[in-house]
Amino acid sequence: MGVRAMKFGIFDSVDLGAGGAGDVLAGRLRFAAEAECLGVDHYHVTEHHGTPLSVCPSPNLLLAALSQRTERMRLGALVNVLPAHDVFRLAEEVAVLDQLTGGRLDLGVGSGVSPYELGIFGVEAGQAKAIYAEALEALTGALSTGRMRHEGRLLRSYDAELSVLPVQRPHPPLWYASSNTATAEWAGRNGVNFVGRWNGGSGAEAVRAYWEAWHAAGARGPRPCVGIAATVVIAPSREQALDVFGRAYGVFFERLTRLWHHHGDYRPDRAFDPGRLLVSGGALVGTAESVREEMVHQAEASGVNYFELALYFGDQTFDEAAHTLRAVMEQIAPALRARD
Repeated sequence: MGVRAMKFGIFDSVDLGAGGAGDVLAGRLRFAAEAECLGVDHYHVTEHHGTPLSVCPSPNLLLAALSQRTERMRLGALVNVLPAHDVFRLAEEVAVLDQLTGGRLDLGVGSGVSPYELGIFGVEAGQAKAIYAEALEALTGALSTGRMRHEGRLLRSYDAELSVLPVQRPHPPLWYASSNTATAEWAGRNGVNFVGRWNGGSGAEAVRAYWEAWHAAGARGPRPCVGIAATVVIAPSREQALDVFGRAYGVFFERLTRLWHHHGDYRPDRAFDPGRLLVSGGALVGTAESVREEMVHQAEASGVNYFELALYFGDQTFDEAAHTLRAVMEQIAPALRARD
């Protein structure tokens, strides 16, 4: 399958670092502009509520700002947590964002992973996937036709015209994040862009399931982005990179788990443990040469054509994150893009 068409994206939780929210947001606007200059293809932000894991709970606010500071790079949320939204209002916002970006919007969708964040909106975790499926049907239908006609089951009913349509027809390309083989097959059948995790190599199974489903469905349209997510820190030496990673990821881990721990729930701890990530290949930390070697290995073993990289997190300084960004795009991306 090859990796000649390899693309690169940034995954950003916009988590609270050492400074205040204003400092974090200003740094991300600057970082995204630098990413575009260096040739990054996509910039994706997360949606989180009631937690310092994000200082921008509405990703569309940050995307609107980024639309005016970038010209080429595609932008989007990975993901919009559909059960947390009024689906008609989200459809309107998606259409406006696609207009503001000139047709550069990626439409990430998901059901949410935190029961405590969903609970803020009165959503029971056990109903989240069913609400998500109904909301996705209503959202894509409205963006495609210009009118939301929906007989509610778990959602309310709608019959209203959108005041604005997206540039991309029938709607901006969908994105989904998961390492589950069943959801990879769903994404493949429907041509939905897909991001999973390496997980010590087991993530390659989901990627293979995706491509098999995509080809079985007729391989219609442009080839989707099918990628691996990883946290990356690059420094002149492995020791320096590990120092930055250990410090910054410690802050990030506290932000990520705080709401869970507040409820006495420690389930995320093992999945996001820094030592486990280093062993499993979910965190690539070292010199540009060592990180390049591992990324080439993951690409060739899995058949992905995309990497979604978390580069700016925790209490990293702008210069530390920018060093990793430049190393990826100047020393690693050319090697991956040139391979058969």
